[in-house]
Amino acid sequence: MNIRNTLAFLLVFSFALVSAQVIPEKEKTPNYILRNQHFQKLREGKELVNFAKEHYKAYARQVGISTTRRNSKWTPKGPFGKDTLAGIGRVNTMTFHPTDTNTWFICVAQGGLWKTTNAGVSWVSISGDLPILRTSHLSINPSNPDILYVAMGDFAYLGHNLQANENKRTSHYGIGVYKTTNGGKSWSATGLSFKTLDFEGSLLCRVLIHPTNHDTLIAAGQTGSYLSYDAGATWNKTNSKLFWDVKQDPDNTDVLYATTGYVHSYKYGEASILKSFDFGKTWSKSSTNIPLTGAVQRIKLSIAPSDPNYIYAIACDNLGGFYGLYRSTNRGSSFTQRLDNSYQYNILNWSFDASQGGQGRYDLAINVDRNNKNKVLIGGVNIWQTTNGGSSFEPVSYWRLNYFNQSVHGDIHQIRQHPTNNSIFACHDGGISRTFSVQTDDPSYLFDDLQASTEWVNYTQGLNITSYYRLSINKNNHKEMIVGAQDNSTAFTDGSTFQNLTGGDGMESTFFNESQVYTSSQGGNISLLGRFGTDNFYYDGGIQAPSGEIGEWTTPFLSAGGALFIGYGNLYDAYEDQLGSAYTNFSNASNRDYPAPITAMDIETSNANFMYLAKRGYASENIPSEVWTSADNGSNWKRRTGILPSYLYPSYMEMSQGEPMKAWITYAGFDSSKKVYYTKDGGANWQNITFNLPNTSVNCVVHQQDGSNNIYIGTDLGVFYLMEDSASWVSYMDGLPNVIVSELEIDTSQKKLVAATFGRGLWEVSTLDYTPDPTKGMKDGFAINSSICLFPNPVKESTTLELKEIPRGKYHLQIINIAGAQVFQKSMQVVRKEQKETINVSEFPMGEYFVVLSNTSGRMVERFIKE
Repeated sequence: MNIRNTLAFLLVFSFALVSAQVIPEKEKTPNYILRNQHFQKLREGKELVNFAKEHYKAYARQVGISTTRRNSKWTPKGPFGKDTLAGIGRVNTMTFHPTDTNTWFICVAQGGLWKTTNAGVSWVSISGDLPILRTSHLSINPSNPDILYVAMGDFAYLGHNLQANENKRTSHYGIGVYKTTNGGKSWSATGLSFKTLDFEGSLLCRVLIHPTNHDTLIAAGQTGSYLSYDAGATWNKTNSKLFWDVKQDPDNTDVLYATTGYVHSYKYGEASILKSFDFGKTWSKSSTNIPLTGAVQRIKLSIAPSDPNYIYAIACDNLGGFYGLYRSTNRGSSFTQRLDNSYQYNILNWSFDASQGGQGRYDLAINVDRNNKNKVLIGGVNIWQTTNGGSSFEPVSYWRLNYFNQSVHGDIHQIRQHPTNNSIFACHDGGISRTFSVQTDDPSYLFDDLQASTEWVNYTQGLNITSYYRLSINKNNHKEMIVGAQDNSTAFTDGSTFQNLTGGDGMESTFFNESQVYTSSQGGNISLLGRFGTDNFYYDGGIQAPSGEIGEWTTPFLSAGGALFIGYGNLYDAYEDQLGSAYTNFSNASNRDYPAPITAMDIETSNANFMYLAKRGYASENIPSEVWTSADNGSNWKRRTGILPSYLYPSYMEMSQGEPMKAWITYAGFDSSKKVYYTKDGGANWQNITFNLPNTSVNCVVHQQDGSNNIYIGTDLGVFYLMEDSASWVSYMDGLPNVIVSELEIDTSQKKLVAATFGRGLWEVSTLDYTPDPTKGMKDGFAINSSICLFPNPVKESTTLELKEIPRGKYHLQIINIAGAQVFQKSMQVVRKEQKETINVSEFPMGEYFVVLSNTSGRMVERFIKE
């Protein structure tokens, strides 16, 4: 039985789990908010240091603390951007080229800017030297399409203010508007810049260019609207309200419409619809019956191209559900409500009923058909359509059916219509999709019969944008991995394909033995999957947090000594779908009715004798984080906090399996002097080894256990390493995008360091060579002066690979694309010190590629662009 045939069975458990987590009752916290809270708490501290712009300039500064590793460049490892997965990653918005309708641009939530010139057949990243990869909206100069402006930050998460509601996600914050004049090869900050400690004040929802005066720009976001008359060099604030949306009148170049909002979680803002006659210099309120505060949070607009007198607005309520649909027939002077929340369907929730709740503050989209002013599409979790101007709606999509290739991925962030052929695009949590014919269905047909009439094409080929939380490598077969992604499930790969295992958010996993693997979703909901053959899995039971305890968003668990250990509020062992007795018995956290959850742990693999674990604290309640150790298989425990910070979030622990008294712990947050700690006596004493690290969140650590004792850390600014007895961290970022690194694992058999990134998929690089004398250089099996280069680069037809000082012998030459898929390979014999090889790439789709020359001792990498 192939995995595709068992997917429906696996999803029975997955959907039940998602229903418990994602489809909330009135008082339950929605899943997207819990996801945001996890990222915030990773990076929160009682005292935040104002590192501001220095945080975002740190990548450039890393050059100053780097040593050259000539041959070590990161290369992508997947997923391969194909429809074998139910989704790839979240796309916030798309933009069409002003004259070429086959050229599209997308803003990826955490993965930067991407461009296709062949209508989605392939993609290339145009993020260039952007210091972060969080993007919300892009505008193109119509007279010079190489001039682009991007609103930085992930605006979909507006409403998760760190100080107001203790959500701990700072990673969605932005840095203002950036500009390129060369199509994305390089970027520079405009005069509208923000600091991280502006928190959500750094978030912008839109940046727009005046249709005729292209040096005039408007940007809007959480702190208001800003106007520039000099192509972004300087800006003036023209309004101080919280903006959710801005739209241009298609006929009048100076007329803009906008919406402002109210954020229920921290009682801030006002909900209204605004109009400007001078391109945002001044604003006036339209007449509506929308309550300013307490009822409506977010409003989105769409103007009818066939009759701009018609403007539609959709509003979500305090729970993220449907509040009302509004329409203006007088060009925004006034709006009347077409539908209210007494309608028989809550068109923003998960199911086809009137139950409360939804994700309207996170995903909300609206689009009026260009030819029919009464035909409107609404996007929330699902897509709905009206053909009568909003008197009634019928569903177009259903999120569950995405797992069966029957419908589009859930969580719709934008709906756009093609400029010429009228096809419909949806930007969503799984990527970007298009349908050439929108069909509605009876709700029961979708919900009960699991069938959908609208067919979608997914444009994922060549996109490397997955946000991973965790990865696990099979120690008995290095090609096999299990990876857990944000809202794009847990997947298994054998090195050649990726396949979904379970739905929802994917988290931690482990290869338990030859016939069993464990996977998990948020909150420590763990699935046991039986295994037979290479890619055949079946659901064989599940484990959840015991009564009176909770699991962290990413709950740690691992296999050691033949047992599975899970960290909830206490440490448990488990067998199949049975939770064993607790190895620890921690008391409840103050002011809470459950013990603080374990966030990180490591256990002696061979016998489960020595154990380390860390528990998170709650800074706002003066509940400290803690570290505990046991040296006797959990019989006795000692609190080993010592000099470790009590107010930061312990993000990861790693022990030396050969010398279990040695261990490392990392902390997320922004205390510049407290990032990484080391013990060599089982936690009795800790040494602060933060040294020269930039002030960013440290998310994970891994130990190179081959005698070298090198350690690597993953941060919000990429990867660093520390060699034994060194007091200086070194950037290890050559070729790696400027992306958050969630977890690192070492493939010991191949001497590869594998990174799970939050926004750019999986990447790998050679581990540091074990050299007793590091002054002799790190060679990856090549001579210290070995080099490879390609010319021309970029290339259209063929490129020449030039090899210099490569040791004679047999090599494997391969080319992989930006998603990590191999597109070319051959054996190659090097017989001369200088040798050339011509490679024909004329049949390759446009995009980014990597030439890899390798043998059993190491590899060399060179990147090229196919135009």
